Amino acid sequence: MSTLNEALSKQHRLSIWHIYHKGDEHITITPFINPKKEFGLNKKSHKKLAAEYPQPPDRNNESNSYFVHHPTLLFHNVPCTLRRGNKKTGTPVCLIKCGAFWLNWKIQFGDNLKDVIDPRGVVKWECRSNPNNTTLNDDRALKGYKVRTWRVWGESGKSYHRQVNARRKEKKNTKVTDVDPFEMEKVTEDEKQDLGDSQTQDPSPPSYSASPQVAIPQPAVAEEAVRLNWSFPLSLNTRRYSFEYGGIKFYWKGTRDVHPDKQWAKWLMPFSHLKLIARLPGIGSENILVGQYTPSFACRKFGELWIFDSVVARLLGEDDSATLTEQGAVSAPRDIRKTRLYEAIMATAMCMIIGEAQKREILIALLAIAAEGGSAN
Repeated sequence: MSTLNEALSKQHRLSIWHIYHKGDEHITITPFINPKKEFGLNKKSHKKLAAEYPQPPDRNNESNSYFVHHPTLLFHNVPCTLRRGNKKTGTPVCLIKCGAFWLNWKIQFGDNLKDVIDPRGVVKWECRSNPNNTTLNDDRALKGYKVRTWRVWGESGKSYHRQVNARRKEKKNTKVTDVDPFEMEKVTEDEKQDLGDSQTQDPSPPSYSASPQVAIPQPAVAEEAVRLNWSFPLSLNTRRYSFEYGGIKFYWKGTRDVHPDKQWAKWLMPFSHLKLIARLPGIGSENILVGQYTPSFACRKFGELWIFDSVVARLLGEDDSATLTEQGAVSAPRDIRKTRLYEAIMATAMCMIIGEAQKREILIALLAIAAEGGSAN
């Protein structure tokens, strides 16, 4: 199996993503370092770090970063959305739904998500896949969420909620007046004849309303779905999740193999590092290192995610180098970051990072409760 040092020695094209907290729930994934959210409070070290990582002019480009938006809706465990860009209004990539006790994660992809997800960050009720709004035994089915007449402070989509209820109120107050048949003008026989002639000459009269027709939302389904499963929750190899895409099996698992420059993390956080292994179909196939995650001590940063783009291109059967066309022009390779496999790797990485962080928080809380109980006795 290839190790991190072997992968780095092969000079693979590498993408380094810095994962930061954005408020209490949201997450930003960016290749640009944010000195203010790094470990330490020394302003001089922040300035030095900023000088080593200059900020490019295209920082706001959607293709340069990702955003994990976690909507808040009372009495509902709504899925997160992975979006392109550094804002919660970016283009949705997929929906991420955590199962009970982190046993599995359901990730739903589709280019149509931008049309079925409302400003709250959840699927519209009109676009639910099934009339009974169930998603059992169908990973591609989308669950819709209604816009309630009331709203709790802190829920997502404050302005959208007000707009929807304002339209409801306006529609309720608008009364359609029926025309009284006794008040209609009498039509003479000649006028009836003229009316009949005009109808025969023009069998398809224009619409009675000049207002444009509003498209009615239709039920939608995800184009693809990926299941990330906790392989061995009750074993010595507990930190291992697996998923499959394109006939290739992937495994997120714990590791202590870190970069030589970060040996301190190996000893201080031995149970927090993760690596992604790919196994090609076939007997005796070699395990391939695709990516690795190293957590951070900074309170506003999760850690760093490394993804070997050239390895992802090889898994897709593509050449990672530029080629010469018949006309003599140089054609650049396809952007691997825009492929569905790369999006699946990024989404499963966020599942692992979020899940591991939540487990540590619960474990720390239980230890604190146990310590308080022991001190009370």
